[in-house]
Amino acid sequence: MTPLISVLMPVYNPDLNFLAEAIESVRAQSHENWELCMADDRSTDDRVRPFLRENAARDPRIKVVFREANGGIAACSNSAFAIAKGEWCALLDQDDLLAPNALAEIARECAEHPDAGIIYSDEDFVDSSGQHVNPFFKPDWNPELFLGQNYLNHLGVYRTELLREIGGFREGFEGSQDYDLALRCSQQLQAKQIRHIPRVLYHWRMVTGSLADQPDAKPQARHAARRALRSHLQARGIAARVEACPENEESHRIIYELPGAAPRVTILAAGCEETPRLRPTDYPHLEWLPAEAGAAGANRAARAAGGDILIFLGNISDAQEAGWLREMVSLVVRPDVGAVGARLWSPAGTLADGALILGLGGIATPAFYGIPHGHPGYFNRAWLQQNLSAVSGGCLAIRRTVFQHLGGFDRENLPHHFYDIDLCLRLQENRLQVVWTPYANLSLDHVVTEEAANTSTEEEYMWKRWGRILRDDPFYNPNLSLDLPGFTLAIPPRTNQNNPKEVDRE
Repeated sequence: MTPLISVLMPVYNPDLNFLAEAIESVRAQSHENWELCMADDRSTDDRVRPFLRENAARDPRIKVVFREANGGIAACSNSAFAIAKGEWCALLDQDDLLAPNALAEIARECAEHPDAGIIYSDEDFVDSSGQHVNPFFKPDWNPELFLGQNYLNHLGVYRTELLREIGGFREGFEGSQDYDLALRCSQQLQAKQIRHIPRVLYHWRMVTGSLADQPDAKPQARHAARRALRSHLQARGIAARVEACPENEESHRIIYELPGAAPRVTILAAGCEETPRLRPTDYPHLEWLPAEAGAAGANRAARAAGGDILIFLGNISDAQEAGWLREMVSLVVRPDVGAVGARLWSPAGTLADGALILGLGGIATPAFYGIPHGHPGYFNRAWLQQNLSAVSGGCLAIRRTVFQHLGGFDRENLPHHFYDIDLCLRLQENRLQVVWTPYANLSLDHVVTEEAANTSTEEEYMWKRWGRILRDDPFYNPNLSLDLPGFTLAIPPRTNQNNPKEVDRE
């Protein structure tokens, strides 16, 4: 039996033409086992009530409740949720559209992953002329990125019993009530229970004054989002504060607290000495050790290190802010994090290294390569902390105990190249996250290329050991091309939902 999916739609003074199209997009679903649960928040437009009644009379799967008083979108959404009978609840705004196969794709995902709690899809936008524009091809579950932006957004589908368990939508978070809902649901789930369908199943209408049309149109939404984030961090027992992303007011930055006793740090510098331009002025307990190039040299230096945290540095010339080290340490001390990478800039002032996309142009290529300062990258990702499959050894932080447990870099199979990527993938095999932060910025003395490794035995080893994930990086959507420079449309898409991931990220 295919699942009954309840589509929840809060309604208040809608454009009736847009609302009619939204309703029709549900009625046109290829998956027919649905109900549309609509709640009117006491609209002041006298045409709304008869319009809703007429639509309910046309199709018994359409259910309508009329609220006695206007209570806001969270209360109205709860009224729609109260009449839902389905196993799953999908959220649909009154002027948006579902793709015809949206609920069928959700039903298939439910069948293939019966323990799922949240399912989300890619989305695009509908402009004033009705054209579909700006598709947003999202990564698989990326908890660190989700704290910077609500990238789940549309289409978001939730197991009904989970929504009941958390008490539905919370009033007081209007404008970001869906974000607050998703944050609270995610607290109850393992990573494998949050499923991503890499297909555009939701069309977000760019109505004048909406967030789709003007991201800063509703400033109260970002303030509500930060209240939701603070509540989420507190519930998880995480000592951190929430601020605006310095490069984008609509996005968020999480600043994690250091432990009471700041851990000792050893910087293992290859090809550079301690300099005033690199030494942070706001971090105690710091030692510098020289490291020879290559995996074996880095391992030898690590064995001599006295720090709790190891930071491997390549050809770095200077730091662009004093707080880079504190930022990296505050992330890597978290017990669920294995390695942390930084944002590395070329002498010309363009982004050169740090975040890596597997399979892009070969084994891996830096994400957002060549963009200037201030460029957002793909949907603001160059501005936000996020999980990645790998970060560059040009600046990589790791706990010394974790590095020792893994046996350090693989000096036998990868003596010169790719040992940083291999380490990151082994960390994830051990259920540890890899995090990249744009709030640790350093300058490279020069840009190193891996051209000499293109036909190496090391590359052959990487494809043999990690080939599946190199072709299917979970943090890079299969609708995006593996041709350089990346983040462009793949024609045809690389979508293969039956291809399991090499690294299980529970």
